[in-house]
Amino acid sequence: MAELLRDRSREILRAQLADAAADFCAERGFDAVTVEEIAQHIGISRATFFRYFESKEDAVVTSTRTGRGTLIQALRDAPRSPGASAMDAVRAALETTAALARERPESLRAHIRMISATASLRRRLAFDRAEQRKQLDDALAELIGSPVEAQAVASASMAASELGWALWVADESADLGDCLDRAFDLIARASEVRLA
Repeated sequence: MAELLRDRSREILRAQLADAAADFCAERGFDAVTVEEIAQHIGISRATFFRYFESKEDAVVTSTRTGRGTLIQALRDAPRSPGASAMDAVRAALETTAALARERPESLRAHIRMISATASLRRRLAFDRAEQRKQLDDALAELIGSPVEAQAVASASMAASELGWALWVADESADLGDCLDRAFDLIARASEVRLA
């Protein structure tokens, strides 16, 4: 029990440090700051920084992991009713992420814009998304029973999620939940879209 509590406390502190580091990088410019400057700004030593993060890219990308663990847990805990759509289950589980994004929309948008504008951050995010995809594949395989169908649902869900986040970043007044709903609807209808 004590170890579980210690691990959870470490996760919370890591998320807080990542948010502070990403805020600082977004404010100053990612390439304009060093690890030493980030560590000093957030009140830790360089050695402590590297106990929590592999690199400054890792710190910034960690700031965008809003609710990932919560998402997978929500998906696993979702009520299973016969005939329910796996895509609907993923979308419902993503509401936890949308709720967390409502707590800090400006900083999350700034972090995502910074990542989009920085090649090293885009590469790190791609690595992070592959890891997220694996977690989603595994969780869906447990729920669906077919690894191949789980991969298809995970692929479509990741595409819808990325589209939803992009719509949200582009519209300062938008709610992430609404953008995710729209994106999941668009992905569901994608096979019906005809060429002009």
